[in-house]
Amino acid sequence: MVKKLYVNLLVFGVILLGMSGCSSLQETLASQMEVPTLENQVNRIAIGMTIVRENNIMAYKMPISADAKWPSMVASDIDDTTKRFLDQTLMSDPYFATQHYTKYLQRKMLGSSKSLSSLGEYANLTAVILEQSVSPLTYRAFQKIIIFYGKDRKNWPSIFNYDSSLDNFLDFKDGNFQVIDSPNGDVYESIGDAVISLTPINLQKDLKDAKEEMLNAFEEVASCKSSIGNIEAQLKSNKKNGSILRSKYELQQELRVLETKSKELESIANEREAIYFALLDQASVAIESDMDLSDENYIKLARNINMVAKEVYSGSTQAYTSFGLALGNIASNNIIQNFPTELKSLALAKVYIPLNLQSKYNQRIARLVKNSIYLLPNVFIGSYYALRQLSLAKKYENLTDIILSASETKEEQQKAKDDAEEKKKQD
Repeated sequence: MVKKLYVNLLVFGVILLGMSGCSSLQETLASQMEVPTLENQVNRIAIGMTIVRENNIMAYKMPISADAKWPSMVASDIDDTTKRFLDQTLMSDPYFATQHYTKYLQRKMLGSSKSLSSLGEYANLTAVILEQSVSPLTYRAFQKIIIFYGKDRKNWPSIFNYDSSLDNFLDFKDGNFQVIDSPNGDVYESIGDAVISLTPINLQKDLKDAKEEMLNAFEEVASCKSSIGNIEAQLKSNKKNGSILRSKYELQQELRVLETKSKELESIANEREAIYFALLDQASVAIESDMDLSDENYIKLARNINMVAKEVYSGSTQAYTSFGLALGNIASNNIIQNFPTELKSLALAKVYIPLNLQSKYNQRIARLVKNSIYLLPNVFIGSYYALRQLSLAKKYENLTDIILSASETKEEQQKAKDDAEEKKKQD
């Protein structure tokens, strides 16, 4: 199962790499420079999960209108000032605060990635020179954390600490969400509702009903996958909250039942998604002959939706890249087999940790051990949602592209007409 998912992630990730901008490519290169540890992959998966949850906020949690400012905020590039702020702020995290004390010993004991080792004797030196403390996708993920949760780290969700339950996977379990925008005029609860408002009135009810049925189907799949992941984690840990779990046989029996149910629910969800997408395609055709290009707010709303859709699409490819790289590195560098050596390296490196950071170092190791139990369930669920978000965002982008393209054509025609009249006056 793991091998099949890894192959699918790798193939799909290669296709997406050229479509997702430089962040994913930079992340790919960065992953080959780092020490091949399970901890690095656990953190990379945490970033993928964060991006998926940020996508969920943008797609379903943020009210939007023609004059909303937040779409341009999330679509903006990260600047050097924000990077410097994150470099400083992340130093309070147990991993980032202590990683530079352990890198040398871990590289000595665990070596470099298989691809980097092919460079021969200069591999380690190359890795030391090129390795980054904060990966490219980590910057992108935390850029949105700042937007949604403010600059005070006390308000941020616990990104690198996997929750002990996979329920409500798409939501951050903690953090203090900030009000970042107060849109006026016609305000829609989500970009999905806003998209429907752009379509001809006779299609809106069918679109709304289909969207609700699709989202309900997704929730049922999510609930089932969460239950599967929780059981898999129990089977791996064999204990939960200090109490002995049900027998391994009982858990495996329940797991088989849930896996069968999950396939059935996914099939239903696929059908519901196909119905909604078919209606969106129908709406796209209808829009071409029924759009109000004289309404400035109509165009502005389409532009805001388009920006968000593109950002969700980009985020989905970045999340998928994170999951694919993590599984690829685990598979190609014998990371699971080397985990005991990794833990030994961390134990030996403890003597190099300053006294004031010893408690953070203990937190780092405890977090790694706990997170390793929930690694695969988070990859499976996160990858499922990344694909769902990608396909939905592309549909919304394509639909709004029709409106924006028509608006641009109209502006060009008007400009050409104005220029011709001006030239006529001059003649």
